[in-house]
Amino acid sequence: MAYNKKYADWSKKVWIDIYAPVEIFNENKIGETPVNKDDIENVVGRTIDLNLAFILNNFKYQNYKVIFQINKVSGLKAYTEVKEVMLYPSYVRRITRKGTSKIEDSFIVKTNDGYEVRIKPLVITRFKAHRSQKTEIRKTYRKYLEEKASSLKYYELIGKIINYDLQNEIKPTLNKIFPVSNVEIRRITKISQIKQEIIQTVENR
Repeated sequence: MAYNKKYADWSKKVWIDIYAPVEIFNENKIGETPVNKDDIENVVGRTIDLNLAFILNNFKYQNYKVIFQINKVSGLKAYTEVKEVMLYPSYVRRITRKGTSKIEDSFIVKTNDGYEVRIKPLVITRFKAHRSQKTEIRKTYRKYLEEKASSLKYYELIGKIINYDLQNEIKPTLNKIFPVSNVEIRRITKISQIKQEIIQTVENR
């Protein structure tokens, strides 16, 4: 590999501590990243992904990965927002068994504090479901999530998802349509205001 002075000259770099959002993870330190000491502000926009179990120091959260994006720098501290929360594909494969139905969906909701978020729910049935039953489960789950998201702030929504509050609440209703084994949120992605907030941060410097 060719020598690249830009990346190899560590004497010109400093380490920036990265912190989680105070709204959901108590502004805990989640990592660090090197950056040119003369251009520290360029760290804005970088992402870091971590296993949720590592963040919360609790093994029960191991199936979720969280992607953070740096949106503000103050001194040698970088502050982030949650860009995305997702289930690991290996977990989804593990719960998807032969002789069951995998019901997926993808749609955009708007939270109480004005964020547009793409949610991808997932339901695994105990047995093979008919098309009409899968349609009804998908429709019911979507309506429930749309209503809940509109009454919650963005980080409240994430908190209820990673703690399975929403999934457990809707499960009895879905069971009345057809027996289900797993009710999940496969992915939640913040699709608006990420770029806007980064631009605003740069303009306010």
